[in-house]
Amino acid sequence: MAEIRDFNRNQYLLKGGKNKKGKDHKEKNIEKNNNRDQKTMDSMLARHRQLKLYTVLAFAAVAAVIAIGAYIQWKSKVYVGYGVVQENEWIRASESKTINLKGTLFTYSNDGMSCTDLKGKTIWNQTYEMQNPVVRTCSKTVAVGDYNGRKIYVSNTQGMLGTIETTLPIRDFCVSANGVVAAVLDDSSVTAIYLYSASGKSFADFKTRMSNSGYPIAVDISNDGSLVAVSYIKAEKGKIVSNIGFYNFSSVGQNYTDNFVSGYGYPEAVIPMVHFMGNDTVFAVADNRIMFFKGKQTPESLSENMLSEQIQSVFYNESHVGLVFYNTAADTKYRIEIYDTSAKKVSELAFDMEYKEILFDSSGIVIYNDSECMIYDWDDRLKYQGAFSDKIVCFVPGGSISRHTLVTDDSIQSIELQ
Repeated sequence: MAEIRDFNRNQYLLKGGKNKKGKDHKEKNIEKNNNRDQKTMDSMLARHRQLKLYTVLAFAAVAAVIAIGAYIQWKSKVYVGYGVVQENEWIRASESKTINLKGTLFTYSNDGMSCTDLKGKTIWNQTYEMQNPVVRTCSKTVAVGDYNGRKIYVSNTQGMLGTIETTLPIRDFCVSANGVVAAVLDDSSVTAIYLYSASGKSFADFKTRMSNSGYPIAVDISNDGSLVAVSYIKAEKGKIVSNIGFYNFSSVGQNYTDNFVSGYGYPEAVIPMVHFMGNDTVFAVADNRIMFFKGKQTPESLSENMLSEQIQSVFYNESHVGLVFYNTAADTKYRIEIYDTSAKKVSELAFDMEYKEILFDSSGIVIYNDSECMIYDWDDRLKYQGAFSDKIVCFVPGGSISRHTLVTDDSIQSIELQ
């Protein structure tokens, strides 16, 4: 019987039959193989991802090295010449003067004024007759008035905004970015400061006497036309005293007498310049110090830096102020100290070149005259020094250290430093 059972079992296996134990064993082998295959696949995918990550990181590292190298090369690059990329003809009267008005050319004379784009196309022009035209600018807005006359013309880069006619002789004036004009008018013993809209309407005024505040020798207005700063001078007990007063013509100033919101006195000082850097920062330059004030409603004294040397010139924009001195302690002729809006001295440059103007641009500092220029970056590196091929009437920075516009008597040249 035992042999018959073995025979039957063998026959069953030959026919493909399985017993339970064999079936379980084979399934375990299959599952084991599947698990091994899955682990192998997972390992291959992990290695692939890792390789891909390393490749990306390698490319990024190479790109970073190239970028850093290019940046270092660009920062250290010194230009030795320039090429004219584009040149356009333009015509202006020989006795006229031209200034950069926010990327356009503003030209004025005794007979009129005009605005031209950097391709020489006239945007607008206006005729008038003045004996002594005085120009004041703020951003894209410009005002031209006749000293001791009674008219002020207000315009911007797009066209005329209006004409102001005063009842008293004009001694000084300033203009805001939105066209508000503050004019100092002389009336014998009383000096009045009137505020006008660009269209010519007077909407506020305040008067001063020598016996009180003193005589106004400098005036400026904030970009939005709400704050006015005035520098006064008078004699007290045989000595000179200067005062700076701030007047607020917004709703806040209505709560103060004569809109006077703050003021500061400076014994034995003459302050011929006061200027707004935007709406809430003011600097003033005296014969022996530079002062900064902060505040959009009631400006307060921020800093007062005493100066031991005589200031030769002052240059500024909305972010920086530059004071030029004779450089008596070194080999170079001039030295310029540059301050930011927080009253911090951020740079000091020494140079020999006779200058016509110093310009502060986002890319650097330009010092130029009729025939040559020097360009520094904001890290005090000299990027270019060279002569011009033609006599330069006006230099217009291009926002890049290498691209600028040169204006001559008969052409407008777009240049690129090389």
